[in-house]
Amino acid sequence: MDYALIKRFIPVIVMAIVLLIPACGGKKGDANAFPEGFASLTDEQKVVYMMEHASADSVARFIIYASLGKVDGVRIDTLNNATLKAYETYTDTALQTFSWEFDRVSEELPLHDKMRLRALVGTEDPQGLGLTLGLEYLNQIRVKGMTADEVLAELQELKRASADDPDMYARFLIGFRTVLRYDKNSDMPAEIYNRFLNFDEDAIEEYHSRNKAAGVPVTLPDSIPVEEHPEETPAPSDSISHD
Repeated sequence: MDYALIKRFIPVIVMAIVLLIPACGGKKGDANAFPEGFASLTDEQKVVYMMEHASADSVARFIIYASLGKVDGVRIDTLNNATLKAYETYTDTALQTFSWEFDRVSEELPLHDKMRLRALVGTEDPQGLGLTLGLEYLNQIRVKGMTADEVLAELQELKRASADDPDMYARFLIGFRTVLRYDKNSDMPAEIYNRFLNFDEDAIEEYHSRNKAAGVPVTLPDSIPVEEHPEETPAPSDSISHD
């Protein structure tokens, strides 16, 4: 038995196992799972190595987690360069697998990581990113079957993650509360509507105060009808502190 060969490929085996972890919070591995010198490679070189030693779905997860800083000691500094290398190199089934897994993991990320990843992609107007995510969030709650407490935990983490950009958080709330107000389905637990329909009013008021002098209006997509004077809902207002 060639023990030298086995020893050579142990890091690759460990790396593959690490990257099979589903998308969730926390770290996704460390530099010890990669060969020596891997962290110093360019983003494109890291992706090429991964494509040679791991499956296409593992490569997609690696790019996402490393871009978000969830792989200790290894980073992807330019998400678009890394994904472009994969899209240019993969063909046929491998390309489909990579694309599907990249989209799946991106959508299933915790809310604050999802916002970070989409900001890194940079294809959306930064001014509209928070609003768009807010409008999409109710569907995410529905798909994941989230409870009100789970939603609250995600919003708390989003606010902490947006401490340097409170406008992003406020625009998210505006989008989320808007789609809650005009959602016509009855499949969501009533607690979701009651708890978040008037959620964190202070954050939104502070947002409008900051932007009033600049005359920046909050616009919503045409698909979400907005009444000039929507009927007030008697649900209590919640707020989040930074503590």
